[in-house]
Amino acid sequence: MSDYSRVLVLGAASWNRLVYVDALPQGHSATIFSGWETEAVGSTGVGKSMALSALGFAPTFHCSVGQDSRAEQIIAACEDRDIRMLVDRSNAPTAHHLNLMDKQGGRYSIFLSNGDPDPNIDEDRIAQEINAATTIFLSLSVSSKKLLHLVGNCKAEILLDLHDYDGSNPWYEDFIACADVIQLSDVALHDEKLVIARLLSGRAKQVVLTRGADGAEIFTETQHETIPVCPAQMSDSNGAGDTFSVALWLGQRRGLNLYDAGKFAASAAAFSVESACLTPREIPIEQVIFRAENL
Repeated sequence: MSDYSRVLVLGAASWNRLVYVDALPQGHSATIFSGWETEAVGSTGVGKSMALSALGFAPTFHCSVGQDSRAEQIIAACEDRDIRMLVDRSNAPTAHHLNLMDKQGGRYSIFLSNGDPDPNIDEDRIAQEINAATTIFLSLSVSSKKLLHLVGNCKAEILLDLHDYDGSNPWYEDFIACADVIQLSDVALHDEKLVIARLLSGRAKQVVLTRGADGAEIFTETQHETIPVCPAQMSDSNGAGDTFSVALWLGQRRGLNLYDAGKFAASAAAFSVESACLTPREIPIEQVIFRAENL
């Protein structure tokens, strides 16, 4: 394995109930007759771990879960994808989410249970993993926030996903201070240029702004690339952003320039969109390259 294959993912994990409808409610009461539902593992730490596995890596994933059946389902689902698990247990219920999804990729996420607000972490064990890693995908979670003092000074490249950050929430700031690469969605931003400039004024050398069906933009101090979305047959949008993040990292590690790495990432994310789960079990690199070359 190459040097950059020593990858660690920090938090978060949940067990999700997924309800699919033709269209999401539009701000008023409604009766929907076309829904169906399922249950599956979820959250961004799992999504990035599964994306890494699907692209040929053997990641280590740390998370905090409870001692209930949902925790066992999460662990089993991850281990089934050859993800090495480092689990800290809590007496609180495992995080449990309700996702309401539509056929266009829209989603409402309702956190029914957030997990332990102050989990006990075996820092000595995870410190060894942090020090050995060459790349760390850092997720927004209480468990990973408790590890930031270990992450901030390690030798690994730190990739952070801020999701729907609004540009001002102070809870995110300690995460931002640790990150070399930051990804975030445009959903809650009011002044995109100001936020991106601020993020690039700190440690981060690259900021990725995802725009859902409108693609993505990648910013550095000297570059700005607009990445088109890769056409895909919508099945489930969960996990697409996680796959984009992982594949962009991989594309750059493979020596692609920023624009081509972005197209590589968009192509890989299309495989997640077309999968009924977070990611398919395998995302063939040659097929990712083919779709990227035809964007």
